[in-house]
Amino acid sequence: MADHSLLAWTLLSVGLVLTPGPDTMLVAGHAARGGVRAGLAAVSGVALGGLWYMALCGFGFLAVLTVFPALFTVVKTAGAIYLAWLGYKLIRGAVRPAPAATTAAPALGKPFWQGLLTTALNPKVALFFLAILPQFVGTGPEAPLKGALLIAVPYVLGAFWLAGVAFVAARAGRAAKQSSAMRWIEGVLGVAFVGLAGRLALARNT
Repeated sequence: MADHSLLAWTLLSVGLVLTPGPDTMLVAGHAARGGVRAGLAAVSGVALGGLWYMALCGFGFLAVLTVFPALFTVVKTAGAIYLAWLGYKLIRGAVRPAPAATTAAPALGKPFWQGLLTTALNPKVALFFLAILPQFVGTGPEAPLKGALLIAVPYVLGAFWLAGVAFVAARAGRAAKQSSAMRWIEGVLGVAFVGLAGRLALARNT
């Protein structure tokens, strides 16, 4: 790949990473409520979701979503339901806060799996790669492998960005826990997740 094409893809990846989405909100929410370790666990799940898309592209399966509209609808619906469920739980926690937490370290499996599923069940990400990658890798026999390597770029950049989000959100969360601000944060995040679920449900396979 020419240097100018790689630079263009990197700049595009930076824009994609800095655009707020479910990954950013999920990491921020877990870090604010459970600390840096919980936020970084969610980052790890998001990164593994990126490996999932790399594998799909490398083996040529990514285009299946456009070939079979029914499959796209199934994945889209599952993703929308999952985001809506996360939003509902956040809103419920804001309205009916749980008893004061103990000093025990939070479990890290939950944020990890939520980060993975939030990424893997978002077919809009797959459609974005399908629409953009051919302009950078062409259509030759090596295109899937090149595409898989390019998909790694936004997820590597995103891991650093989300780690920074986790540290900032954890610090803000420690201060918010001493007031009622945490309930407002959870409520806003919950509404945002429900809104993202609605947008995903209305997404079209185009």
